[in-house]
Amino acid sequence: MANNSIPTAYDPLVQLLEDAADGAHTHGSAIGLVHNNETAIRADLIALVGKPAAGGSPAVPGFKSLWNAAQTNKSAKTAALRTAQSNARVYVRTCIRSLFPVLGESWSADWNAAGFTGGSLAVPANPLTLLQQMRAYYVANPARESVVQGIQCNAATCEATAQGISDAESASNQSNTDAATAQKKYLDGMTAARDRLTGLRNELTQLIAADDDRWYAFGFDKPSDPSTPEIPANLIAMAGAASTKLVIAHWDDARRADSYRFRAVTKADGKEALNVIVADSQTSQSFPHLAAGVVLQLTVSARNSAGESPASDVVEFTVP
Repeated sequence: MANNSIPTAYDPLVQLLEDAADGAHTHGSAIGLVHNNETAIRADLIALVGKPAAGGSPAVPGFKSLWNAAQTNKSAKTAALRTAQSNARVYVRTCIRSLFPVLGESWSADWNAAGFTGGSLAVPANPLTLLQQMRAYYVANPARESVVQGIQCNAATCEATAQGISDAESASNQSNTDAATAQKKYLDGMTAARDRLTGLRNELTQLIAADDDRWYAFGFDKPSDPSTPEIPANLIAMAGAASTKLVIAHWDDARRADSYRFRAVTKADGKEALNVIVADSQTSQSFPHLAAGVVLQLTVSARNSAGESPASDVVEFTVP
């Protein structure tokens, strides 16, 4: 028996919502659908995927696109912070060299006044507080401000560089908050959609028979269907270029299929030439061990956790 489990991943969940809304539009009134009608289903769908601009109304972004945008912004703001910190480290090292003539080329107690209180001239990964201390040093010692290859080693530039890091940190922190908020809304939207589809499935169970073909219109299998997948239909095989020994095959998606077995045997003696598992309803395979002109018999079967369907109708293929 098909169990009509509700998808957890975004793509199949949205596809099922689309199918369910269409089914409710076509059959909802006839079967007496009340609690999970087209309006309710489309509201959950639009919340996830958004709504394009129409009739003068602006587009409404969905939870998924908002989360995608928030993740992109988070990555950009994190990169901007890293860049600000990296540039600041280069700046600090330049100013360190400018102070060698007065403070020495290696750490000593004299460097404490410039903010290097840790016993070395190492520049930390985030030099924000060091820049603030260097700014204070230049304020107290304006004669030691200098220009090194166009770089201003002075109190004002230390302050501006520190402020650049601070601004980048604030933007990065806010982007983290925004991403977390967007993710929660997305996950809540996914939960609401799954709850809606679960309710629809349960309501349909009360309204139509287990073998009613209208289950398909809502995107579900008939509960009376077997758990194993349908047999794939319409297998088509096309040859690659001459001498490539390549076959390009595709077939219709089979209901309940998670993967497919694509198999080839030689027509002359029935020896297996290929037996592969593929994720999608198309594949390209080569037969380098076979001579051009060999005729193969191709089949495909559908697979899921409950088992495997019988093989499709045979399609003959000549190795190019």
